[in-house]
Amino acid sequence: MRIYFLIILLLSLVGPNQVFSQTQGDSKDPLTELIYSLSEVVFANPFRKEETEIRKRILESNAAEIRDTRIQLKNILRTLSLTKLDAKTKNQKLHSFAESLEGLPSLGGFLWKEETETVYQWGDWSDFYEDGYSKEKIRLEGQIPSFTYEGGTLYFFLKNPPGSFPAEFSFLGWESHFYAFGDEGSLRYTNDFHLDPSERLGDFRKAFDSIRKKFPGSHIVLASDLTIFIVPGEPKPIYYIFLFLRFFLITWTILLALYIVRMGFSFPKNHLPEERPPLS
Repeated sequence: MRIYFLIILLLSLVGPNQVFSQTQGDSKDPLTELIYSLSEVVFANPFRKEETEIRKRILESNAAEIRDTRIQLKNILRTLSLTKLDAKTKNQKLHSFAESLEGLPSLGGFLWKEETETVYQWGDWSDFYEDGYSKEKIRLEGQIPSFTYEGGTLYFFLKNPPGSFPAEFSFLGWESHFYAFGDEGSLRYTNDFHLDPSERLGDFRKAFDSIRKKFPGSHIVLASDLTIFIVPGEPKPIYYIFLFLRFFLITWTILLALYIVRMGFSFPKNHLPEERPPLS
């Protein structure tokens, strides 16, 4: 029972989500994983948590944009009652639909495909085709947001409007620079105002080799349909202050837990109060 009390204290300090996320599906000893997680919390690189938060924020923003765009597309289709015949005849309904697509600022491309043909395409999809401009095959088709409509599949991708600066997360307040590119190659998110918003993924990937030499620890993170480049900065003195506080708090918690366990084991049984016979 005492060792379980110690584990519960450590779990409350480290955080159960962090421990169980690492031990889930792993056959290693949970106590070993707990100690490993604890050491990560105390002695972790200052940018490890930062990288986790950056990735989380970017994925949340990207998912929210995809969800909102999907809802808007469905509403437009429902309002216009667009059919396959409208797309083939290119009537007024289709023109109104194209104007509505242009009114969605974060929409980069729209594609209506069936098994045997492409019904309608809007935007530049050339970066997604495996075989040039044949429109027959789409690279990474499973990763492109889509939904079904009129017996076909509607695909779309997000892109920052021309001339606009990518969404930046100034509230993060950390030192690392990050650059998130969409799968079609455009810059989607960054916190570096010095980078040209028209920068393409291929060009930045080539320049990233020299960045790695200048800033050791720079690396690439693949998240969903985004490629995220992270360039660490230098930790500020406040980081070392919090590192000391974390180390002090964890050490104090462990010593307190050991003291409680020791007191529990050393309590002599012969000092327990004797049971007195009931009064007659």
